[in-house]
Amino acid sequence: MSKFDVLIVGNYNVGNFGDDLLLRSCLENLKGKSFKVLSPTNSDFLTFPAGLRSLFNPRRFIDPFRAISSCSKVLFGGGGLFNSDKYYSFLIWMPILLLALLFRKKVYLFGHSFSSKPGSLFAFALKQVEFITVRDSVSYDFLYSAGIRNLKLAKDLALELEFPKIKFSNPKYLLINYRTYKNVDLKKIKSIDNLISLKANQLGLKKLYCAFDSNLDAQVFNELNQEFILASDLEDYLLNIKWFACMRLHACLYMLKHDIPGIALSYASKVKSLLNSYSFKNVLDLQLDSDIHLDDLVFHDEDIDFSEISPNPWEIV
Repeated sequence: MSKFDVLIVGNYNVGNFGDDLLLRSCLENLKGKSFKVLSPTNSDFLTFPAGLRSLFNPRRFIDPFRAISSCSKVLFGGGGLFNSDKYYSFLIWMPILLLALLFRKKVYLFGHSFSSKPGSLFAFALKQVEFITVRDSVSYDFLYSAGIRNLKLAKDLALELEFPKIKFSNPKYLLINYRTYKNVDLKKIKSIDNLISLKANQLGLKKLYCAFDSNLDAQVFNELNQEFILASDLEDYLLNIKWFACMRLHACLYMLKHDIPGIALSYASKVKSLLNSYSFKNVLDLQLDSDIHLDDLVFHDEDIDFSEISPNPWEIV
């Protein structure tokens, strides 16, 4: 198999708009280099088996070896791949990281988040990585406290994408995105949706539900009996969006990148910590035990200057 420069590794092409933005950022920032993609599906190479059906696909066993042996460098391109809140994620991505280190490849992790301090074995593996960038200060503190020094606080990869400037014509929508996560179940989402519906009426706006994950978010909206659009169709509506009320991190970042303000509904610590790192304060913490009231939904303009955040060091890859 012919050699190439960079193997891009991530949870791409599985219907998650945010993860696909991360891949798009990698492709744009690695122009001039030859690269291929390793992800769970629809890519140059497939990840190791991660479910019963995938055990019967021989490519799942062969592809990671072929990919890593043929590249010069390995880039884990963004997100919460190594997430201690979901140990299943370690089963998917840790073997690839260890295989890359075993093959003595130069490995980079750009734009990642970590939900806890890494244990001693994981910290040892991360110390063998050439360079790591994290997208929030809490993740930085977790790694630094584990003795990892080959790291930097930098932008989420999606924020390095350039989007065309839009001229708002007649804003009439409140964009809404939900997902379930641990104690943020369907019952809690229905309660939140009732409040947001009341708020939309107060503001004189129509609700526009948007699935940033075409599988998981779509299930939630179907349970709510609400029509929705996919994030891939969102550009057709941007001119008419006044505010957002979104749970998914990249739904919030995508709106803020387009200068559309709103409320971030933080379902996990990574959402709140990352947005706070970017000095965005209008975050409603859904992990709190206290009930949420209509008065908690306050919409106001809040300018975020993403240019103040350090870019990722693409030149070293």
